Amino acid sequence: MTPARPAREIQRITIAKGKRGDFSPRQRDHAHNHFEIFYLSGGKCRFLLKDCVYQLEKGDLVFIAPGELHHAIYDSNPSCEIIMVYFQREHVDWERLKKWLPDHSAEELHSFMGSIPALYQEEYVGLLTRMLSEHAGIDQYSDGFLNCYLQELLLMLMRYSVMSAEEPDLLNARDADILTATKYIYQNYKKPLSLNEVSAQVSLSPTYFSKKFKQVTGMGFKEYLNFVRLKHAQTALLTTGNTITDIALENGFNDSNYFKDLFKKIYGKSPREFRKNPE
Repeated sequence: MTPARPAREIQRITIAKGKRGDFSPRQRDHAHNHFEIFYLSGGKCRFLLKDCVYQLEKGDLVFIAPGELHHAIYDSNPSCEIIMVYFQREHVDWERLKKWLPDHSAEELHSFMGSIPALYQEEYVGLLTRMLSEHAGIDQYSDGFLNCYLQELLLMLMRYSVMSAEEPDLLNARDADILTATKYIYQNYKKPLSLNEVSAQVSLSPTYFSKKFKQVTGMGFKEYLNFVRLKHAQTALLTTGNTITDIALENGFNDSNYFKDLFKKIYGKSPREFRKNPE
């Protein structure tokens, strides 16, 4: 499993714009401790979020909550144009914002897929462009404007029902077997899953399944399985008093030493150190 470097902490609202394609380094499966809005302003790509792989086109966006497994998979024709916004919870006036959420009782912003209606894409990109200008640090007021624009951005997603709209299409029918496999892994990660077992669930040979799984999702079967297990173990470390050995066993690892070594390799600190200082 390729080690993922710990995500850089976001201290201020951050926005970035760029192009991606098959010329780009393969994005690692990852999660981070801040929110991300991934907006596709041109081209097409695939995007894995938790247990689903989506086909995105111009105007689609992904809203990613902290701790959620995700990554994009890019094609070359045409190159993808993307704009990404990163922010922490404290950057949002939550008490004012939540009364407009589709679920008024929600206590947190959750991950979702959505699409900006074609009629409003120019307005949305215009707002992102203003954010890009302020992010460069025009003057001492720039961070204040960024906070206002972020609030406006989220309100815009609510006004145009992006948060509650029908999600972009899942991968097409020929890749439905891999979508079934990712869901099966996500639902059964505590069990001693094997490549043979999961490939049998979708009636593919282990060799073909392994190749197709990586082609469609952008990561290997074992890599995906380990990441899902690690994310659940990470949550257990912070929310339970269970021993590290018990957490390892409860989340599908049959060897606590392997779990400890893998956890440190991926997150840069041991499970014990993470429990004491998760930041």
